[in-house]
Amino acid sequence: VMSDGPREDKFAIAAEVYNRAGELGRKAGVQVAVHPSSHHNTLLFDRADYDSIFGLIDASLVGWVPDTGHILRGHKDMADTLTTYRDRIRYVHLKDVDANGTWAMLGKGVCDTAKVIEIASAAPNFNGWLVLEE
Repeated sequence: VMSDGPREDKFAIAAEVYNRAGELGRKAGVQVAVHPSSHHNTLLFDRADYDSIFGLIDASLVGWVPDTGHILRGHKDMADTLTTYRDRIRYVHLKDVDANGTWAMLGKGVCDTAKVIEIASAAPNFNGWLVLEE
């Protein structure tokens, strides 16, 4: 979601777009979920960003596809973020990074894959999909 203006204003704009997409999805019988990235100029990078956007998104309309690699690049505690927003998880992208946030082969970085699976499997809306990314 791109827009002009201060970064803080972009959360409301993004949430409006996501919620509108969620409404359209509901009418069509399709589940909608957001998949944040940690790439250059992303809106959702650190925990405060996730707290901001999830405070504005209607959880009944829009789910979440957490990407472990992207979360680890911006968060100090991935497990806490996953647990806090567990009710929004639809499926998970498993990706790994090293301690410096550089992409790593899954299992060769800092991602606690077993913990991710434990949290996701307890998520009430998790559909059972773990997508492995390299």
